[in-house]
Amino acid sequence: MNIKGKLIVLFIFLIILIFGLRFILSINSLSYKLVYDDKIFNIKEVYNNEKYYIEIKTSSSIFPFYIYKDLNSKRKVIDQIYYYNDYSYECILPIVNNEVITDMVCKKNNILYNYSDIIGEDDKLDNYVNSIMLYNKDNFIDNTSKIVNLGTVQIYENNSIDNILAITTYKGLIVSGKEIKLFNEDIYNNKISTFVDHYYLIADYENDYDFNYFYVVNLLNGEKKQIKSKENISLDSYIQGIVDNKVYLYDKDNEVQYEIDVIKNKINIVSSSSNIRYYTNKKWESMSKIKANKEIYFDYSTLDNIFTDYDYVYESDNYYYLLKKEGALYDLYRVDKKHIEYYKFIAKIPTNLIYYNNNYIYYSFDDKIYYYDDMSGLKTLALDTELKFNSTIKYYIY
Repeated sequence: MNIKGKLIVLFIFLIILIFGLRFILSINSLSYKLVYDDKIFNIKEVYNNEKYYIEIKTSSSIFPFYIYKDLNSKRKVIDQIYYYNDYSYECILPIVNNEVITDMVCKKNNILYNYSDIIGEDDKLDNYVNSIMLYNKDNFIDNTSKIVNLGTVQIYENNSIDNILAITTYKGLIVSGKEIKLFNEDIYNNKISTFVDHYYLIADYENDYDFNYFYVVNLLNGEKKQIKSKENISLDSYIQGIVDNKVYLYDKDNEVQYEIDVIKNKINIVSSSSNIRYYTNKKWESMSKIKANKEIYFDYSTLDNIFTDYDYVYESDNYYYLLKKEGALYDLYRVDKKHIEYYKFIAKIPTNLIYYNNNYIYYSFDDKIYYYDDMSGLKTLALDTELKFNSTIKYYIY
């Protein structure tokens, strides 16, 4: 075959590849309509890796939902829609596989609320929701009646979630109800420790001044291993941050920066010159050793001050999280990146330190750990008496 023939074959192959990719992408995204009481709802559904993004469009609003649930790759997952509209609220309750899997969402003045947060504010709305046989408001109530004790930790079983809960202890950590011992003596300051992906990393604290290996615990199976360093690392070090599942640590005494790869079991020196690597705005820069000694942590924010009226703004793949101080509490809102015109009120919380993962939001206050999820509302997950007294106690949900 001559060169011209080869080019024609290559061109045909590229055309087939492009149309094939378009076909695959079209499978993952579709639109359809449902009718309820003569009202037409336009639904956009995007499926990706056991996660559904749903947009339900009414005549005046768009209600976005994420569904993190294994539905066996089913398409057109919305079977039915319950809809309410009066002068105060416009509300949507989607039914999936003949189930209520999320709270009814109500819009008022471009703020979205879960119905469980506004019960009692509108009698007509309450009467309407009470008429829906599939809806059980008890599913969205914090139920702490059933307790499992694990040393200083109590798990509220009625509020349990499918994710793995890990809480550090003075001798190691508790993972999904199992205590994993790492140290013979109590360690009260475990500053050089972190969670990364499904691993827990902590320095060998049974030395006085320096160490040369880390303990690593696999949260999926509880297995322990060690990652050894060729050089001694001072205990006067701090973890700067995590990028691409690699942990970056700066040794202030020896002025050396390390990269720790828990998956490949490697520790590398990445900077020992006058400039230390620093991650900010989704790219690497450098800073001086003088600055690094002041314990400067990586900055993952990429926001351009689009939410200037809020005290704290955080960002995940799908959402912005906004916190505004109101008296002794913070009003927590979530904004879907696809529809930043709508703010969803989540809860009034007593702290500005939140953690997020898929559809979950977590925070701790005093001795309790709380979580929010669209499918359950705000609930208490666990109690650890040491959380109230020791700020180095960490928790993590994978």
